[in-house]
Amino acid sequence: MIISFAGRRGVVSSSNLNGGYRNDLHSVFNHSVGRDPNILQKRCPGLKGANIIEHYAVIASELGLDPEHTTGMGTAALIENHARAERTYHGVTVQAIATAGIDVNGGRAGDKASYDEFEQRSLLPPPGTINVFLFIDAYLDPGALTRALITATEAKTVALQELMAPSRYSEGLAMGSGTDSLIAVCNEESPVVLYGAGKHVLLGEMIGQSVKEAVTKALDRQSGMNAQRQSSFLQQGIRYGLGVEELLALYQARYPEVSRDAATLRRGLQRLATDSHLSASIASILHLVDQWRWGLISWASLIDLSQYTLSYIAQRYRLDSCELSISREEATRYELLLDELRQLLLQLLDRESGHLYIYIYIIN
Repeated sequence: MIISFAGRRGVVSSSNLNGGYRNDLHSVFNHSVGRDPNILQKRCPGLKGANIIEHYAVIASELGLDPEHTTGMGTAALIENHARAERTYHGVTVQAIATAGIDVNGGRAGDKASYDEFEQRSLLPPPGTINVFLFIDAYLDPGALTRALITATEAKTVALQELMAPSRYSEGLAMGSGTDSLIAVCNEESPVVLYGAGKHVLLGEMIGQSVKEAVTKALDRQSGMNAQRQSSFLQQGIRYGLGVEELLALYQARYPEVSRDAATLRRGLQRLATDSHLSASIASILHLVDQWRWGLISWASLIDLSQYTLSYIAQRYRLDSCELSISREEATRYELLLDELRQLLLQLLDRESGHLYIYIYIIN
């Protein structure tokens, strides 16, 4: 995606190529490697230069752009899956254009690093990047335009938070990926001059709404990450070992004598995941664990309220009841609580997949 300017523009870019604040650029670009055979086969294609700056300069030249007067971003998301959103007030339009995919590379600030740049080793990050263009049809001074980047980043994070996107590097919620980029562009030829871009001013509201909407739509288009999918406990539970693959492995370890194929078990899990009461109950326990990890609730509160919810699940679905017997000395071992939750889910899966197995047998 290449966007050429029709006049003089102020640009703040997180790109290595002509990044920072510039007002002498002619264009911006978002370059996709989503169909590169090396990327598809999880091989590192290498840089097209001695460093990342030269790499993007070569890409700019290949796109027919002047490397000295352009800035750009890279992504493995497909450009055709981009999304746009805009807001207009008082004759000023704010438009956000996003490409987004975060299913395999979501992360949280402070997660353990996967790369030590001081060792000068090659790096192939998992595919997954949120790139955003932000266009503001008004003049902003360099400081205000930089503040617009902060507001846009907050809006991106809101989109991920409301989808409960998981970090793939910790038990936390994702705030973005390690390769996200953002380019904000203002119109230096506009007679409208604005000095603020934070949430308290109307421009900040427009930025927040447009970026959040564009990122939310782009995530859905690229990988199907949307509210319906994310409402499932299989999605919200991934960061705590409650994903499909983890539960299948646990089931096969617990019931080695049961001859049900993986496809039947997967169908059973997917059917369970459509139960909104079950997903909501599990989500409440996971959020309590989050709150305890963040130091917001006591261990006693976590155990008491989790016990209440586990008992509700057991009673509602007629499962073997469970009693949490975790002492205060084991407070750091909230994994024991999650184990109890997993055992209830395995009971449910055994029953559900058994019904499916009988149904499929009768049909065949």
